[in-house]
Amino acid sequence: MLFSTVERLLITIFLILTVAIFAWSFYQRVAIILKGKSDRPRLQNIPRRLAVALKEVLFQTRVLSGRPVAGSMHAAVFGGFIFFGLETIDHFLKVYDIHFLQLLFGDAVPVYKLIVSIWAVLVSIGIIGLALRRFVFTKFSPNPKSYESGIVALMILLLMLTYLYTQGSTYTPATQAAKINWWLHASIIMIFPHLIIRSKHFHIIMAPINIFFRTERLGELVPLNLDMEALESSDEEITLGLETLKDLTWKERMDFLSCVECRRCTDNCPANISGQDLDPRGFILNGRKAIYGEDDSRPVIGTVISETALGQCTSCGACENICPVGIEHLQVLTGAKRAQALAIGTGMVAGEFLETVERTGNAFGEKKAVRTQLIEELEIPYYEAGKTDYLLWMGCVWNYNPDAREAVASMVKILKTAGTSFGVLKNEACSGHHQRRQGEEMQFQTLAEENMDYMKGVEKIISPCPHCMHTIGREYPTLNAEFQPEVVHHSQFITRLIADGAIAVKKNGNGVATTYHDPCYLGRYEKVYQEPRELIRDAGFNITEMQRHGEKSMCCGGGNAGFVREQNVKKRVDQTRKEQVRETEAKLLVTACPECKMMLNAAVEETKDLAQVVAEALQ
Repeated sequence: MLFSTVERLLITIFLILTVAIFAWSFYQRVAIILKGKSDRPRLQNIPRRLAVALKEVLFQTRVLSGRPVAGSMHAAVFGGFIFFGLETIDHFLKVYDIHFLQLLFGDAVPVYKLIVSIWAVLVSIGIIGLALRRFVFTKFSPNPKSYESGIVALMILLLMLTYLYTQGSTYTPATQAAKINWWLHASIIMIFPHLIIRSKHFHIIMAPINIFFRTERLGELVPLNLDMEALESSDEEITLGLETLKDLTWKERMDFLSCVECRRCTDNCPANISGQDLDPRGFILNGRKAIYGEDDSRPVIGTVISETALGQCTSCGACENICPVGIEHLQVLTGAKRAQALAIGTGMVAGEFLETVERTGNAFGEKKAVRTQLIEELEIPYYEAGKTDYLLWMGCVWNYNPDAREAVASMVKILKTAGTSFGVLKNEACSGHHQRRQGEEMQFQTLAEENMDYMKGVEKIISPCPHCMHTIGREYPTLNAEFQPEVVHHSQFITRLIADGAIAVKKNGNGVATTYHDPCYLGRYEKVYQEPRELIRDAGFNITEMQRHGEKSMCCGGGNAGFVREQNVKKRVDQTRKEQVRETEAKLLVTACPECKMMLNAAVEETKDLAQVVAEALQ
């Protein structure tokens, strides 16, 4: 195909204009992101970050795992962007009589073009499928009809069809139709970037960057500097959470611009599933709209998320964990709660819980004598630094809730049977987990310092509570780098005892229909899924899995102090989860978290902690 001088001049002008307009538009969006502050270093472990980004972007792992059918169609379309990169360069360089693909592949060009042609067919099938899902099979669509998506889908399909037409006419003389087809293909390519940057499809550019900069662990929080004297004497502006839009970090702003609006976060939010107001996608899109405005003095609560919705979050992490583009919902939620607790002073839903812990040191408001009596009655040894191997961390529920007594006794029985050198602390305060999720960083840090002082010399900790396990093991060390104990969940430790032959269990399940509930902080946060199931099966029980289990398990509703506070909602999260438990027709529900056991206790005929199941099966 030959091009005249006029055609070459026109395509050169169009290309320059396209690149210039796109660069200016991109700069405007980058400027919006860079208005945000930095909350933490995000360039450590670069090789690992690159590996994760490549895995999730190139292989579409999160896209496929969330929705396999729609994800496969999306992966096919994404593959088109990869495969057509070189083809697009070649398409425009031919105008200047430069055969780019020939220079790259030589005699193998026909093979390459065959591969691209096959992929063009796959992209066409994928984009037609996605369009049908969006506009025809709306029951499965993540959104109301989006005509913007329809235009993009049409343009992608036209790109594929015009390319396939080109390949079909490769060995025939150039015709007027072929020239028109070339210009149509080129025009769509030049228009396409401007549609992308002005729509949700901007995620095509932003997602790889956003995934690269994502925190390495789910819900990883940075301690606030609460030395008010030092802060007031410095020139830096004091920021205590996300009070106004100007407090948003650059990563949070990038999150808002990266959202693909797929609704996976909302579809997996336990509060939203239960008919409550919280809508993770909704507040991310509100944030996007807000940062395009000029007034950064507007409050985050009310502009980005409502006070009611904020109070309904259980910090389960389901929204962030399933997001395919690296959005960190929990940073926005926790930041807004910190502003409530430390700057605004109103709107918190767990004020009574915080006052109770402030007064008594535990979530139940009990006197320390209750714990002392439990320890004496069950003959639990005290931890002695330098003599005892393992600290058994009890946590508020095991210390003060009478319904947890059997679980405590069972764990003590297992450890004594195994001959484990263990003990409990003479003094133990609330770990501060729920305080931090409620934004009360000051109470969290006070409790953490108190507990670390109690645990001086402790190197190994067993915790039955995933919340305490995560907080002590992951978050205390961020306050004191010298505090680095090994913290394991009791399911992990019991599994280790059986593997080492320290204890043996018999299969006494007797065919009881059983199901298991994955706690959020044991599963999604700590990735412990198999050990609890192994223990249940070792004891002779067959597990009937709930529809939402493993990584997609639904919260029990106990997060953010939900296990000890009243919740003024039409339907609580625990009610929804209980329905899911009953759907399995199980007679026995096994839990691996004291708070989950409290919340789901009445779901079926009997609810037991893992320790109870194992203790009853001890040989």
